[in-house]
Amino acid sequence: MRSILPKDHATGSDQDVKKWEVKVDSQEEADHERVVGWNLAAMTEKDTEAAEKLWTESAWERAHLDAECTEDEVEQQATWCQESTSIVLDATAKTIRICAKSKRWWNADIQERRNVVGREKRTRNLGGATSANAELQRSIQRSKSRMWSDNLHNLRGAEVWRAA
Repeated sequence: MRSILPKDHATGSDQDVKKWEVKVDSQEEADHERVVGWNLAAMTEKDTEAAEKLWTESAWERAHLDAECTEDEVEQQATWCQESTSIVLDATAKTIRICAKSKRWWNADIQERRNVVGREKRTRNLGGATSANAELQRSIQRSKSRMWSDNLHNLRGAEVWRAA
């Protein structure tokens, strides 16, 4: 951020006019707009076949690496793989954002139990709503525990200490 004092902008007072320019790092700005994942679990068989077809078509024209390839060729191939995978998944899978508010433990069972709680509350069945809410909370707790356990099982070496 920097302050600019314009010379050509005169005022009737003895106060100086200042304009402020805020320079935003283009990468920082791009990160806010970037989609960070795809919901692969929600892909249908038709979506999977379309993705496979699209990948095959784009890979057909690429040369395969052999034992004599250079480091630059490997880098180019890796870049192409990343870009092509993103293009294929953008075209065939639902994009998702993963952020601090994402609930990775949320699932269809929890959604259904939440709907039941809402239905019971709307019908003013307080006994049913209380028991449905208790079941919802147990289901959420089980899902969170399962997610945390799976996360710990997938960690390697020193990553375990950073997770805790």
